[in-house]
Amino acid sequence: MNKMQKVELLQQASILYSLGLTIEHYRSDLRQLVETGVPYDSPQMKEALEKFQIAESEWNRLEQEHLEYRKKLGIEK
Repeated sequence: MNKMQKVELLQQASILYSLGLTIEHYRSDLRQLVETGVPYDSPQMKEALEKFQIAESEWNRLEQEHLEYRKKLGIEK
């Protein structure tokens, strides 16, 4: 593995880590809304759920890309 490949792996991992923190923040927001009794069909709940789903979808896409790159480089786990 050359230096550029290492840099690419680290950049991907960094983005995944940061996005993971964002997802946990959105999950916490959703939990707080539920715990305070905000109706599931309220605009506030729908917006919070949409933010969470978009971030989670992006995380899943980037994770798959990262795993494929690792496989291409011959790195297990």
